[in-house]
Parts: sequence; C-alpha cells; structure tokens
Amino acid sequence: MRVSAHPWLFLAAAVAAAPAPARAHLGSTKYLTAERTDEGAHVEAAIDAIDASMELGLGQEVDERALRARLGDVGRWVERGIGVSGRSGRCAPVAGEPRIVRRDDRAFVEIDVAYGCPAPIAELVLTDDTVFSDDPQHEAFVHLRWSGQSDARILRSGRQSVPLGQPPSIAMLVATFVWEGALHLATGYDHVLFLLSLVLAAGLVAVREGTRKALRDVAILVTSFTVGHSVTLIAAALGIVVLPSRLVESVIAASIIAVAGLNVWKPEARRSMPWLAFFFGLIHGFGFSSVLAEYGLPSGHRVLALLSFNLGIELAQLLFVAVILGPLAWAARYDGYRTVVVRGGSVVIALLAAVWLAERALGL
Repeated sequence: MRVSAHPWLFLAAAVAAAPAPARAHLGSTKYLTAERTDEGAHVEAAIDAIDASMELGLGQEVDERALRARLGDVGRWVERGIGVSGRSGRCAPVAGEPRIVRRDDRAFVEIDVAYGCPAPIAELVLTDDTVFSDDPQHEAFVHLRWSGQSDARILRSGRQSVPLGQPPSIAMLVATFVWEGALHLATGYDHVLFLLSLVLAAGLVAVREGTRKALRDVAILVTSFTVGHSVTLIAAALGIVVLPSRLVESVIAASIIAVAGLNVWKPEARRSMPWLAFFFGLIHGFGFSSVLAEYGLPSGHRVLALLSFNLGIELAQLLFVAVILGPLAWAARYDGYRTVVVRGGSVVIALLAAVWLAERALGL
C-alpha cells in the first residue's frame, strides 16, 4: 500500500498557520492556603490578575493601574465566591486589603480572608466557585495546614470543595499523588509528543528485526527517559536544583524538535536515541517538578508523596507506550510508513513544538 506524502505537507502547513494550541503547564491557576482557626478558618488566596481583570470587565490585557483602582471589588468577589461552611452553616467572610504581587513573571492579586463560623465549629469544608464557570480548565492549588503538618489538593471544575479536617491517611496521600502524576503526564502535551517522537520509528524496527527487538528498543528508550527525568524531578522537588521555568519549558520544546528532526533526517538511526532520551529526560524532569512546586509536598511525607507522583508519571507513560506501539507495528507493514507516518508525522510534531518554543522563549 503506497501513500503519498503530500497530504502530510499540507497538514504541516495548516498546523503552522493555525492558532497555537493550549500551552502545557501555563493554564489559568489560583493558589489557596487554608488553615483552621479557633473562630473558623483563614484563607490566603492568590488569583491570576487576568482572571480578576476578566471578572471586573477590564479585559484580558492586565492594566495594573485600573486593577488597583478596583481591588475593593476583587475583595467582594472573593468573599462571595470562596466560602467555608460547617455543620452549623456558612461561615462569615471578612476580606483583608487585596494586593498585587508577581509570581514567576505573572501578576496575581493576593488577599487574606478570615471566616467566622457559628458554633459548633465542626466538619468545615472550603468551596471555590470563582473562575471555574468561565474557565473549565482552571485549577486551584490548595495548601492545607494543621499544627506542624500540611497537605495539598487541586480543585478542578466539578470538584471544587475540600474538607478542612484532619491530615489524610497514607493510602489517600499515595492515591492522590499517583493520580496527579499520571494526570500531569497525560495532559502535558509536550511530554506526550516527546514520547511519541521517541517511539515513532519503532515500527521500522519491528518490520526489520521483529516485534521482540522493537519492544526491547522501546523499553531501552523509555527506561533512559525515566531515569533522566526521575533524577531532576527529585532534585528540583526537594529544592536541590531549581531552574527558571521559561528556560525549562523552552528547552523541552527544543527537545521535541531535535528528536522529531532526527526522525525526518535519519529515521532508522536508533543508536543515539537512548542517550537523547536520557539527556532530554533530565530537562523534562524539571518540567514535571513545576506542578509539584505549585502543588506542594506534605511536610510529614515529602519523600512518599514525591515517589507516588513519579510512579503516577511512569504508569501513564507505560500505558501510553502500550497503547501506541501496537498500531505503529501494524502500520509499519505497509509501504509509505517511513515517509508518511515517521517523516510526515515528525514534521507535524516539530512544527507544533516550534510554535511552543517561540511562545515560551519570547514570552508570547
């Protein structure tokens, strides 16, 4: 079966001309720090200035002067939208003075809110109803504090409440961080495209040397990538080595271009792939750690949470490879696989990564 490569060239041109897809790791986010008090609860909220500006009708371009003039309205919006309630009813919020701060080159509005709860103060639940209705992809990173302990959760659309009770059990902590690690890999489009670039030519190995050899080839690549990103994920999450996020995200995009380019230039060159997977895995590990920096590691179980998060990444990674390898081996039996799937697919992947690289390096 022979397939012309021209459709891929048209697709590649369309991708280059199309609007950029959603950026990995750069969605709308909010940060909440919640702690129970004798009167009820205290919450410190940090809201993206773009979200606050949109809520006030000021547009997507943040005008800090205009936003400062409306900070009182931001405070009232937070009082209405971020609530705490208990067995005896809803707690009364009292917002402090909002302030504009910067986090990783982005403007945020920070505000402290004290919640006075009717007695008896029991079974308190924090609920966040801000931003989610306008941005279904919005995430709120919640840090929960107790005396000498802490926990972390992520609120997403449809799951916007968290209890302000006791620290979670070990089993719940492990399950939470495994899930978040798997979800981070699955929704990190740049990481997925890098993995796809690594295994795209494995179909050629299956045809040339058999399925067992192809499985061994992919296992070596995935292991090399895993070792690389595990090293830097742990180092960055524990604060041993920290790199600027813009640099990390830019190099991740460049890594996709490099591997995709090798597929286009010499798709059967597999000897250098494990080293590329390891080297670029080191960079991707810093990218994986970025969500942990936002999420926060529980003070009493930092290592366990870190290992659970990494396990979640590995499980999602293995599932992805298991799902994609069969179709690639099947398609490789037909003429045109090298030209259309490997080379043509790699051109499209490289163009997508080039868009990300331009956005991240130039701060677009």
